[in-house]
Amino acid sequence: MRKPRVAVVGTGTIGSQVLWQLAEHGVPATGYELYSPGHPRGAAGGESRLFRFIELEDLRYVPVVQRAHTLWNQLQEKAGTRLRALDGALTIIQDNTTASTTARETAELLGSRAQVLCRDEATRKFPSFTLAEDEFAVLDKDAGTIYPERAIRAATATAVALGARIRTESRVTEIAQHGRQVIVRTQDDETAYDRVVIAAGAWTSTLVPELAPYLAPRRLLSTWFLPKPGQSLAGIVPYIRAAPNYSYGLPTTDGSAMKLGLGFDHHKIIESPDTADLRVTEEDLTAVRSLARNLLPSLDYYPVRINPYFEAYTRSRIEYAGKHPSIEGAIVMAGFSGKGFKTSPALGELGAQLALAADIREETKFIVDAEHRPF
Repeated sequence: MRKPRVAVVGTGTIGSQVLWQLAEHGVPATGYELYSPGHPRGAAGGESRLFRFIELEDLRYVPVVQRAHTLWNQLQEKAGTRLRALDGALTIIQDNTTASTTARETAELLGSRAQVLCRDEATRKFPSFTLAEDEFAVLDKDAGTIYPERAIRAATATAVALGARIRTESRVTEIAQHGRQVIVRTQDDETAYDRVVIAAGAWTSTLVPELAPYLAPRRLLSTWFLPKPGQSLAGIVPYIRAAPNYSYGLPTTDGSAMKLGLGFDHHKIIESPDTADLRVTEEDLTAVRSLARNLLPSLDYYPVRINPYFEAYTRSRIEYAGKHPSIEGAIVMAGFSGKGFKTSPALGELGAQLALAADIREETKFIVDAEHRPF
């Protein structure tokens, strides 16, 4: 039986993993990339992303992360390059919140792989952090850092080695149904495929305008802070802090600086990455400078580096993974809401299953079945 020809539009966080999974199944797949795999203009730049097992919002993601963990290990073995450093991470939570209940329940499921720390214990063990009076922490012992650019390059290179193709610097201008096939048009040509997976990140609303009401594209900032003179970041670990004080941070590989970022409420509304304002004002930095001053007082007062990135959010924070609203042969993977990288291999597997009309793994069915409401 002939395997379907599949196009993957976007080879970033999710598209690279979809392409790899399709290639693993011997599917003749072609990836379309606006720039080149691992570029810094989407959601995946910045040298580090957090991998964690502790869940703060929805316990249904726990087995999804477990599956992603297995696939991360497989990809690393196939690519022959280190994609993660799992030396532990800290989750900081305000007590008596929904997040605190979810985090404790996850820690219980993880058993010895997680350690719940009261504020005083966390401060003694991790003196770089200054927790609020009503906060506690969970040490996620198998969590750590993902190297995003390296991971995307590994997934796409592995896919190409298995027979996939990638068209770099190729802007897709239209996706349209043509009989039983789907046409992918670029600025240069058009090609017919049996199936198309759209994994275009913050560009999704442009390619699939019917989904624009359900996706909120945002410009977010990553900032890097050096330690104050005479201070050191020795012993500091990656962390995530739950809402209402949401933030995250990861030390650079050499331990010389700390990368910090804030959540949805601090991101700039955009229509498309193509037209987004990349200028960073002093007002844009007020909240993250306050975060550094209060949570990590050993850091300097001003970031040494600032980079903008782009992400798309759903209202529920559950990804959109399913059929295109009007194109029968197209699948859309979008709205990863700032948390897609850690689960990206599992979501890439899901995208490939949807494209091939294959059985979906039990742990990801809730994502496909999710009902999405407009913003």
